[in-house]
Amino acid sequence: MAAEKINSRKIQAEATKNKIYKTAIKLMEQKGFNNMKIDDICTKAGVSVGSFYNYFKSKDDILIEIYKRGDVYFEETVRPNVKGKCAVENIIDYFEYYAKYNELTGVETAKQLFASANKLYISKGRNMQAVLTEIIKIGQENDEIIKDYEPEGITEYLFIAARGLCYDWASHDGSYNLREGMRKYMKLLVQIFAAK
Repeated sequence: MAAEKINSRKIQAEATKNKIYKTAIKLMEQKGFNNMKIDDICTKAGVSVGSFYNYFKSKDDILIEIYKRGDVYFEETVRPNVKGKCAVENIIDYFEYYAKYNELTGVETAKQLFASANKLYISKGRNMQAVLTEIIKIGQENDEIIKDYEPEGITEYLFIAARGLCYDWASHDGSYNLREGMRKYMKLLVQIFAAK
């Protein structure tokens, strides 16, 4: 009985955190990060300010949560779906998922995520990068990707370019299809690392 009560509380807590998070993302899309206030989030989510602080230390923690959820997305959704093709195709598919995640997050949120003041996106050792590095390592083992560079170096190189495209997309207020643009861009770029 006590275990059921604890489990029920965990489920409720997770539901409240998700509600706050999703409300914050919607408000960020409507108002922009800097114009969004914690009071606004709480009012829209129908929770107290105290509840907000139970799950997030500050408004900036919403951005950290985006990265955490991105890592879960790459581990649970992307990793199982970027296998079975040649490494070059797997890398292109990977970055299409990356573009999709940015589209789902939204233009205004992407503007905040790729702002020069935000250094969280360059964190190394995240699941997001680990999934790509693994694809590259396998590609090198199968002689599909050149071995002149460490897999981590190739990952970093490709991410710099992909973030640049996402930044451009956000700067243009999402005026073009990011997934199509990413696929086209990566088809060209990945050839640099393809074994001949």
